[in-house]
Amino acid sequence: MHVQGLVNLADNIEEDGGFWLVPSFHKYLTQWAKQRQSLRKRFGKQYRFILLNKGDIPELYADACHISTRAGSAIIWDQRTLHGSRANTSLRPRYAQFFKMFPRQHPAMTQRRQQYRSQAILTKIQQANIDPQTELTRIGQQIFGLVQNH
Repeated sequence: MHVQGLVNLADNIEEDGGFWLVPSFHKYLTQWAKQRQSLRKRFGKQYRFILLNKGDIPELYADACHISTRAGSAIIWDQRTLHGSRANTSLRPRYAQFFKMFPRQHPAMTQRRQQYRSQAILTKIQQANIDPQTELTRIGQQIFGLVQNH
């Protein structure tokens, strides 16, 4: 399973746009995609965000729910669940930190990819003048791949 998530760094209400999802979409994603080959032809396999307009998926816009959250709240969802944001119609900015998690044994996580990610994280930590040995917990070091799990 792959999950994605976000931590809101400020309160978020519907007028802020914020996080929207279609509940239970992961249960029928495969069937839904098969029925919409035109979208597949239009977008192909993407490794970036895809912008779907209301006209592309009117039935899903109607089913989408806004998830209002307070600062410090986390939202975690199955990455197969259709999700995104809508326009911010308020004067408040949106602040959130997104993350993605998947099993360490996932075939896409090669040794080379793991080393690349660990080095990139270590570089960012050091640029922020953080000593990973003294300022990160053992579990933090493991999550970032800076030490091996035993």
